[in-house]
Amino acid sequence: MRKGVPAGILSVGGMILTYVFTQLYVAVYPNYDAGTFVVGAVIPLAVAVALPLARKNRVMLYAFLAYFWALVDDGPVNLDSVFTWPEVTTAPPHLLLEILYHALTLTFAILAVVEAGRGTARGKGRLALISALVAVAFVLSYAQNLPIYEMQYLAEYGWYQLDLVEHALSALVLYLAITVSKMTAGRNEGSRELVHPAFYTSSKASARSRIG
Repeated sequence: MRKGVPAGILSVGGMILTYVFTQLYVAVYPNYDAGTFVVGAVIPLAVAVALPLARKNRVMLYAFLAYFWALVDDGPVNLDSVFTWPEVTTAPPHLLLEILYHALTLTFAILAVVEAGRGTARGKGRLALISALVAVAFVLSYAQNLPIYEMQYLAEYGWYQLDLVEHALSALVLYLAITVSKMTAGRNEGSRELVHPAFYTSSKASARSRIG
């Protein structure tokens, strides 16, 4: 196992636990005051920034920041209605914050993928695949906002389960996009094969051992 993997797992686990406990706190104590803002928004944001910075991992930083906005946008925090707490309205400030949070989620998701693929060549086919995966991840992160009756019903009566499932699936798809972005084109000119950079490292080591 490579060094750093356990630390990465701990970082992701720490972010997930922070989100779960802060969301549960707001759900149990929906005061919608300064305390709600600190517990429901400030603490998760601080953890989303601190953990990746401690590991000097920009990909993780951008991914965490992408999902932060999607996680606090709707219930129980309802940060998109922070100006009208505890009431959730469709007033202009609410709509503006909805647009802002959606834009921030998409922007940071794109930054995570771009950062992961820094230094690798990208063909049109791979760009199309990465773009499609990022789009799917974005839609899934806000699935409870889709104008589908079943989604609206779950958002009303099973928001916590829906929140966990939609963001878990979204994170999985974004992880796939990041993985594809890390890949590099095959060495043979004109080859469309995608190969993970670690393949070249192991190939070089094998070649040296054969020569030796």
